Amino acid sequence: MQRPALLVTLLSALALSACQAPSNQQLGAIAGSAVGAMIGSQFGSGAGKLGATIVGGGLGGIIGSQIGKSMDQNAQRQASAAETKAITTGQPGVPVSWNAGSSHGQVIPGPISKQNGRDCRPYTHQVVVNGQGQALRGTACQMPDGSWQPVS
Repeated sequence: MQRPALLVTLLSALALSACQAPSNQQLGAIAGSAVGAMIGSQFGSGAGKLGATIVGGGLGGIIGSQIGKSMDQNAQRQASAAETKAITTGQPGVPVSWNAGSSHGQVIPGPISKQNGRDCRPYTHQVVVNGQGQALRGTACQMPDGSWQPVS
């Protein structure tokens, strides 16, 4: 992990160290911050890279906090697995569904296209938690090692 991403992760963990048992919202914020910081660190150089890492960590924390606030760990695992399946092997426009009781949703991958020399694809993750729906949109790109990572 690069230094700025490590710093964001450590600061998040430190901020929560006084808590005995972190809530789903806190866990979502930590995970979102870490992922956002790692994604942000892929852009820019020098001070720009640091700025992108900080912004990515902040945005990821906000999004992760809102999702984690309402979803239990089982729902988060199922949502993440559906997102991974849709992005890596899904057919464009064909939903990959998941269901965890009061939380359910579907991920709809878009077509793969080239962006900056990499295969990328947009996706929409529709989430319903306790009857409240939300659509999250993003783009994932294939990394040199073959894995897919959300980039926005």
